[in-house]
Amino acid sequence: PCCESMITDKSSCNILAEVLSAHGVRDAVVSPGSRNAPLILAFDSRKEIKLTVVADERSAAFIALGMAQASRRPVALVCTSGSALLNHAPAVAEAYYQGVPLIVVSADRPEQWIDQDDSQTIRQFEALSNFVKRSYDIPDCIMPDDEHLWFANRIANDACITAIAGKPGPVHINVQLHAPLTRPGTQLPVQRIVESVGGEDIISREEAKRLAEEAFDKRILVVAGFMPPDSRLSKAMTAFASLPNVFILHETLANLHINAGCTAVDTVVGSLDTNEKELLRPDIVITFGGALVSRFVKQYLREYPPRNGHWAVGHGNTVVDCFKSLTLRVDTSASGFFRRLGGALRSMNPESDYRDRWAFAARGAMDSHDRYLADIPWSDIKALQIVFDRLPSGINLQLSNGTPVRYAQLLQKKPPHAVFCNRGVSGIDGCTSTAAGASTAYRGLTLLISGDLSFSYDISALAFRELPSSLRIIVMNNSGGAIFRFVGTTASLPHDTRERYFCANPKLDLQKIADAFGFGHMTAENTNDMEKAMKWLLGDSDRPLILEIRTSPEDSAEALNRYFKRK
Repeated sequence: PCCESMITDKSSCNILAEVLSAHGVRDAVVSPGSRNAPLILAFDSRKEIKLTVVADERSAAFIALGMAQASRRPVALVCTSGSALLNHAPAVAEAYYQGVPLIVVSADRPEQWIDQDDSQTIRQFEALSNFVKRSYDIPDCIMPDDEHLWFANRIANDACITAIAGKPGPVHINVQLHAPLTRPGTQLPVQRIVESVGGEDIISREEAKRLAEEAFDKRILVVAGFMPPDSRLSKAMTAFASLPNVFILHETLANLHINAGCTAVDTVVGSLDTNEKELLRPDIVITFGGALVSRFVKQYLREYPPRNGHWAVGHGNTVVDCFKSLTLRVDTSASGFFRRLGGALRSMNPESDYRDRWAFAARGAMDSHDRYLADIPWSDIKALQIVFDRLPSGINLQLSNGTPVRYAQLLQKKPPHAVFCNRGVSGIDGCTSTAAGASTAYRGLTLLISGDLSFSYDISALAFRELPSSLRIIVMNNSGGAIFRFVGTTASLPHDTRERYFCANPKLDLQKIADAFGFGHMTAENTNDMEKAMKWLLGDSDRPLILEIRTSPEDSAEALNRYFKRK
C-alpha cells in the first residue's frame, strides 16, 4: 500500500500515477520543479515505480528513451511547466521515429493564465504534437467532481494503451494545476484499469476462452453503432444472438441484417420504466461500431451501468468510454471477435432468461408503438411511418442529421440494403452532397430523407452533373429545424425566439428548385397523398425525383412528445 504521508491532494496526479503503474510503467524519470511537485509525489507514492531524478530535462528525456529501448516497456517522463517541456522534444522525436513508448507528463498552469504574462506560462498542450501519437490535456479542477475524476482516469488509460498499441510511440499528457504547493491527501478509491487485448484481425482461441469463462454466467447486452454493411459480421451476430444470455440493440445505421435483437432502439429503450430498466440491467455491455445516435441508450447505460464492465470491440485509435464504465478494449475485427467468443460460449451451454426478458419488453414496446401510430393525425412521424413501411429491401438509404436519423431509430423495423448518415461529426452540412456521391456508386435506388433546413444548407449538390436518375429525395418541409421544437433546451423557449433563431424556416419553394435543377417534383400533405407519392417516388424515372412532405410544425412536435409519453 501507498505511504499516506506521500500522497498529494491533487487527485488527477494520483490517478495518473496509479493507472500508469497498473499498465506496467516501472520507471519514471523526473526533473525537479515547483509546478510538477504533485506529480513527483504521486509517482513516488507508487512502490512499483522507480524514480530517477535528472535536473536537465533534455538529458532526462534521452535517459528515459534509453530505459524504454532496453526494457521494451513504457517509461514515464515528468517535467514542470514552461520551457522544460520543450527540452523534451529532441528525445521525443527520436522515440516517435524509433517506435519507443514514452509517456510524457507535463505540469501546466491553468488555461485561463496562458498568455497573461504569468511566469512559466506557454502554450504547452500539443507542443509536441508533431512527434507524439496523441496529445492529452487534463484541465484544472480545484474541487474535483465525479466527472473530472472519470476524465482523468479515462485519459490515463487511453494514453497507456495508445503508447503501446500498434507501432509503439510517445504520448503527451499535459496536467493543469492551479497551485504547485501540495498538501498530504488521502488515498483515492482503487482506479479502474482498462485492459487491452487483440491487435490482430481475430482474437486467439485462448483469449476467447478466457473471456467466455468470464462472461458465460453473465447477462450480456450488445450495442451496435454505425458501420457499413458486412455479411460476415451479420452472420456472426446472428449466431451470437442465439445465446440465451445475450440481447442485441443494433441501431438503424449499424447495417446488421439479422432477425434478432432490436433495431428500433429508441422505441424500446425509450419506453422502459424504472423497474424495467433495473430488471434488464446487464452484467456486461459489449459495444462495436461508431458513435451512437440514441440518447436513450446512452442515458440508460450511464444511469444503470453494467455490473461487470463494458467491452469495446473493434480497431480504433482511442479509448471510447461512452458509458463511463469501460473495462476492456478489444482491438480486433468485430466479426472475428463475436465468432470466436460465441463459439466458446456455446460450448459452455449458458442458461439464462435475459434474451427472453428483453424480447418481451421489445414486443410490448412495439405493440404500443403500433397502436399509437394507427390513430395518429398527419404529422412528421405519421408521414415517415408510411415511408419506412414501404421501403424496398434493395434501396440504399441516406439520412440527414437532425430529426430524420432519429425518426429512423423509431420507425425502421427491417433494414434496407444499406443505411448511411454523416454521424462521424453529426453536422447538417453536406448531407445532400454525400447522398449525391453515393448514388453514383450504387446501381439501385438511393433515397435521401432530409429536413428542409439541412436541405437548404446543401442545395448546390443538386447541380452535380453526374447525378443519376436513380437518386430520390424526400424533404420534410416543416418550417425549419424540427428538432429544436422537441429537445428540452430549445422547446421551452418563447415561440417567436425559438422559431426565429433556432428553427430558422428556410421557406423553400421546392417546386421551383426542382424545376431549376431538372428534378421531378411531387407534394404530399396527407396520408392519401402519400400512397400515390410513394409509388411515384419508387417507380421508374428518367430523372432524379424530389418528394416534398408538408406537415404542421406544431402538430409534429406534439405528436412526437406524446409518442414518448405513451404506454
